[in-house]
Amino acid sequence: ATSNKQQATSNKQQATRATARIMTGGELWKNSLLSICTIATFAICVILIREKSRYGNSTIMNSKSNSSNNSNLKQKKVKGEDCRPNIVIMFADNLGYNDIAIFGAPSAKTPNIDRIGVEGMKLNNWNSAASLCSASRAALMTGKYPVRTGIYPGVLKPDAVHGLSPDEHTLAEYLKKEGYATSIVGKWHLGQHEPYLPTNQGFDEWLGIPYHMSGGSLDEHICGYDVNRTMWLPLYQDAEIVEQPVQLQDLAQRYGRAATKFIETNVKEETPFFLYLPFSHVHQMCAPAFGSEQGTCQWASTAFSTDSPHGTFIDAVEEMDWVAGEVLKALDDNGVADDTLVIFTSDNGPWVAEMQCSGSKGPFEGRWLQENVDMECTACPHDYIAEPLPDRKRRCVNHATGLELDGVHCGADTGLGGVWEANLRMPALARWPGRIPKGTETMAMISTLDVVPTVLSVVGAEDIPYSDLDGVDVTDVLLTGKESNANDRVLYFWRDGFENGPLPAPFGRFDVAAIKVGRIKGWFWTKSAHYNPDVEVHHDPPLLFDVIADPAEAFPLDPNKYEDVINRMKSLVQDHKAHIHQSPPLTVDRDPKFLPCANEHTFCRVSRPIE
Repeated sequence: ATSNKQQATSNKQQATRATARIMTGGELWKNSLLSICTIATFAICVILIREKSRYGNSTIMNSKSNSSNNSNLKQKKVKGEDCRPNIVIMFADNLGYNDIAIFGAPSAKTPNIDRIGVEGMKLNNWNSAASLCSASRAALMTGKYPVRTGIYPGVLKPDAVHGLSPDEHTLAEYLKKEGYATSIVGKWHLGQHEPYLPTNQGFDEWLGIPYHMSGGSLDEHICGYDVNRTMWLPLYQDAEIVEQPVQLQDLAQRYGRAATKFIETNVKEETPFFLYLPFSHVHQMCAPAFGSEQGTCQWASTAFSTDSPHGTFIDAVEEMDWVAGEVLKALDDNGVADDTLVIFTSDNGPWVAEMQCSGSKGPFEGRWLQENVDMECTACPHDYIAEPLPDRKRRCVNHATGLELDGVHCGADTGLGGVWEANLRMPALARWPGRIPKGTETMAMISTLDVVPTVLSVVGAEDIPYSDLDGVDVTDVLLTGKESNANDRVLYFWRDGFENGPLPAPFGRFDVAAIKVGRIKGWFWTKSAHYNPDVEVHHDPPLLFDVIADPAEAFPLDPNKYEDVINRMKSLVQDHKAHIHQSPPLTVDRDPKFLPCANEHTFCRVSRPIE
């Protein structure tokens, strides 16, 4: 309800925000030493964008285009004249909070990603909208909780029958309507066959893989489950499989070239653009049929690994940073860096049970769970099951390959698949030179859900049903670092993996496990990540943590001192679940006929030139 009130803005509120942003110009001048002329220009831009939103392109932009069709609008990008920025969103895969240097990574060198924060803002309290990859990406694209889009439980598998419904409106579709060219370079994971591909969801072009890196075999890395040697990991260009299996030895370089070409083309054509760069890094590969998983689980090109396609976790992080650097360089070389809003974050946190194949939990230890889960409970990597021996309590076995390794205590597995802070708090950075104050930080609570309403606000998009979105416009946070919502923002965290419920095992049901009201997090159901053998524990009253003062979730707050907060949380969750539209689950149905296969006569293998 709070989100809806914030989103359902009236004309009077629009005028108020426009005035506030004009005042923001003075603050930007103080923080960034911008010239008075630049401040005045920015203030005028904000007014123009707001007026465009109210009265339409024909009123404000008629000198730019004679077309009455917004979808055909091409807006000349003359520096200092066009206020609407290009949009670049970089979305890492399973990257932990401090897996990049600017957030405290001890070993990885990430100068390019760090540059976004150094030249812009660190968003220190960014929250993932979902516990798993597909759901998080659906939230990014739609601004809605995954329970509303049906992208639950689990993730969309390589043989999924469904994907993100074409009836949903994606950020790409919104921006395309506003005259933006749109491109995705990297991992999609919202449907792998024709009706659900990104080229049918608002993107003009796509080069990338349809799901995670553990979704298929490679020439030098045969997945244990791929018994027929046909489940090769595909590379798509638009709607066509152009390589199967994808060759990782130069995949990062091809991603870099595709992104650079897209930027160059649209700058030359004077068209505003939206580049979505969902990295295939740093998701681990599948458990191999042969050899040690822990020695072959990560990947990198020959430029970053002497054992390509295999690599270390650090190799993968640093190669991802290189791709980001290619995009930033292209913005610089084409003279549009100052006219581009760049956002970097991650879909989810590390898959802890994958051990050296995954990243770090950082300060988000989930210590309460470690101290309250049976020490006999073991979490195993994907495709492994716990089979302890008297002298080897953490033994995990992959029966498809016969390989064994040691897992981790369930209480330590608080990353990917759960809603502990290690899987919620994401590294996040934003840069828009001259608008976002340089070298600043904020602890304002932000969600991946906020990307759609914020970007649409920035570009002055028309006819957007803000009241139908679950995210809120955080433009003022980006432009000023204000934390005015710190005590009032409410976020709900859904997950599956319950012991009982209407969904097939191991999902059980999809339910709200936790809520945040400002800095206070309330747990209604605690459990480790994914589908580990520990059974969920119900808490009434909810288990409370101040996750700003206690990011490790180690010291529960005294419920007797927070009765008002507890009552409010209970009421909010009850109302949220009663009134939110819950779409049927779309990830459960599977059929082998939907496995990507370029050519059955060649056992699903193909290699075609990429344009």
